[in-house]
Amino acid sequence: MVEDSTAGSANIVGRRPNSMASHPRIRQYVVELCDAHAYCTQSVTIQQKSSEYGDSQSDRKTQDAVPSSGQSFKVPAMSWRQNIVLFSVLLLLSLNFIVFNVHWSNRPAVKRHKDMDSSQEMLRVVHLDLKGAPPRIHLFKTLFPLIAAAGANAVLLEYEDMFPFEGILKNASAKNAYSREEILWMLDYAHQSGLEVIPLVQTFGHLEFILKLPEFRHFRELSAFPQEICPSNPDSFQLLVRELIQQVMSIHQTAKWLHIGCDEVFHLAVCERCTRRHLESRLLFTEHVARVAQFVRAEFPGIIPLMWDDMLRQWSPMDLADSGLGELVEPVVWVYSEDIAHLLPHYVWYMYGHVFPHVWVASAYKGAYGETAVAPDLQRHSKNNLAWLKILQATKGVQFRGIVLTGWTRYDHFAVLCELLPVSVPSLLLNLLLVSHPHQPKSQVIHLWTRALACPPTLIPDESLQSDPFQWHLRACAFPGSNLFSAVASYVVLQAQVDTLYTDVTQRQGWLTMYNVRHNFSSPWRLLEALSKGQQLVRELTAFRNSTALIMGQYFDQFTVDEWLEQKVDPLTERMASLQHFVHVLVARDTWPRRPIM
Repeated sequence: MVEDSTAGSANIVGRRPNSMASHPRIRQYVVELCDAHAYCTQSVTIQQKSSEYGDSQSDRKTQDAVPSSGQSFKVPAMSWRQNIVLFSVLLLLSLNFIVFNVHWSNRPAVKRHKDMDSSQEMLRVVHLDLKGAPPRIHLFKTLFPLIAAAGANAVLLEYEDMFPFEGILKNASAKNAYSREEILWMLDYAHQSGLEVIPLVQTFGHLEFILKLPEFRHFRELSAFPQEICPSNPDSFQLLVRELIQQVMSIHQTAKWLHIGCDEVFHLAVCERCTRRHLESRLLFTEHVARVAQFVRAEFPGIIPLMWDDMLRQWSPMDLADSGLGELVEPVVWVYSEDIAHLLPHYVWYMYGHVFPHVWVASAYKGAYGETAVAPDLQRHSKNNLAWLKILQATKGVQFRGIVLTGWTRYDHFAVLCELLPVSVPSLLLNLLLVSHPHQPKSQVIHLWTRALACPPTLIPDESLQSDPFQWHLRACAFPGSNLFSAVASYVVLQAQVDTLYTDVTQRQGWLTMYNVRHNFSSPWRLLEALSKGQQLVRELTAFRNSTALIMGQYFDQFTVDEWLEQKVDPLTERMASLQHFVHVLVARDTWPRRPIM
C-alpha cells in the first residue's frame, strides 16, 4: 500500500521490550487491530501524527505507522492490574493473529471467473446518476463518443425514478421519466461508441423513490424513514426487488454486470420483524444480499452482480469469508477523499483479495464535495483519482476489474441538485484521461484534456489547478455543455456580489441592520446608496435567470430547469428584494423620535 504522506510515529506501550508484541508481524497486526476494531485501551495506545495534505487544503489526515524492528516500546510505571490487563490484551491480539493466518492458509485459493481473466483491459466506467434530473437524450449522442475517446469503455446507468416502470411499479416512475424508446436510443448511442452498459438497481437502501409512496410504505424497515426495505419481510424481495430487477434487465439484455447497490443501509435489524429473529445485523445483511445475488445469477445466466462495499469494510476476515458473498458478488470499493490509504488500510485489501475473485474501485468526478455545489472542484477530484491510481499500482494480491468514476446528481432522492452533468464535462474528461494514461506526465494529460475540450490554443491551464480549482477560464472552450458551464461561472460571480452586498449593508455598515429595521430608525440618504446597488443586482439576476433558462433548456426538461433556478437563483433575488423592502419602509419616514428608542 502506497501512502501519500509521511506516517506518524507509533508507540505501543508494552509490558516489556522483549514481549511477544516485539515480533514485527504481530506488532503490525496489533497496530492494525487497534485502528480497525478499537481493541486498544488506555494500556495499549497508538499515537498518530497529522500532517497537512497540501498547501491549498485545509483538510488534515492521520495515518498509522508501524514501528521498525529496532524501535523500542515505552515502558511507563504500571500497577499489577495494568500489567494483567495489558498481558490479556496482547494475548487476545496474538490469538487473533494466529487464527487469522491459520484461517487463510487453510482456505483454497480463490476461484477466478473464466469469463474475464487478468489479461483483459481494466474497465473505466463513467457513472451517470439520472435521478430527478434527466438530461435530454441527444446529450448522450455527443457525450458518449467524447468519453470513449478519453478512455471510457463502459457506463454505469443509475435510473432510479427515471426508468419507465410498469405494472405494480408504475407510480415509482417520475412523471418526467424516460420512455422505453429513449432508453433504447441511449443504449444504442453507447453501443455505437463501444461502451459497455451496466445498469444499477438499488435493492436494499436508497429506495426512497419507491418507499416514499403510500402503497409501498409497508416494505420499510422503519415506518418513519423511507430509506431501506425490511429484509425480514418476504414480500420485500418477492414483490418489490425481483420486480425492480426484472423490469430494468428486460431492457438491458446484453449487459454483463448488474449493480445491485446495497450501500449506506443505515437502519438495519431495528424493526420488530427483524428483532424477533435475534440475528446480527451483519447476518441479516448477508442473507438479503445473497438472496438478491443468487436470483440475479439464476434468472440471468452470465450476469455478475456488483455491490458497493461500504457495509463490508468493518467485518472481520472470517465473517466475510464465511458469508459466501465472495462467490456471488464483486465489490465496488468507493472512496472520494484524497487520502484513500487512511480509510482503506492494507489489511482491507488483503481481506478482499482473499474473498473476491475480482474487485472494482470507485472515484468521483462530481457530486462528492458538497450537497449544493454548482461545479466540480477539479483539483480535489483529480487528487482523488490520482490517489486511486497509486492504490491500483501498489496493491498486491487483488484482481482489479475496473474503476468507476462516479458522478452524483443528488446525494439522495430528497436532496437538492448538486453539479449538473454538462457543467461537469471538464472534470469528467480530465479524470478519465488521468486514469486512462497512468504513466504519462500530467503536463501531457493536461494537453490532451484541453484538446478534448476544444479549447483555443492560447488557453494554457495551471497544471496544479491550484490557482483556480474550478477552472472557470474553460468557458472559452467549445465542449458539449460549455455554454451552461459559462452561465454557472456567471452565477458564481453574481452569488458573490449578492452575498457581499447583503453582508455589507446588514452587518458591516450601520444603517440597515436588523436594529434599524425593527425600530424604523435610519438615515434615508445612506439607505438610497444601498438601494441603488441592490436594484442593479436585481436587474442582473433577472437577466441571468431568463438567459440561463434558455441555455438549460438545451440539456434538460422544463421541470429540471425550474428546479435549478428555484434552488440557486431565486434565493439571491429574494435576498435583494428583502433589502429593497426594508429600504422603502425606512426612507418613507421623515421624522424620528428622541432617544432612547423604544
